[in-house]
Amino acid sequence: MEVVAFLAPIAFVFALAALGQVGSLKKEVEQLKADVKELKE
Repeated sequence: MEVVAFLAPIAFVFALAALGQVGSLKKEVEQLKADVKELKE
C-alpha cells in the first residue's frame, strides 16, 4: 500500500502535464480550423 501512496504524487504531476498538453492541442486545432476556413474563402 505504501507503493500506491508513493506513486500518487507522480501520477498527479503526469495528469497535470497531460491536461496542459490537451489545452495546447485544442488551441492548435482551433488555429488549424481557422486557417482552413480562411483558405476556403
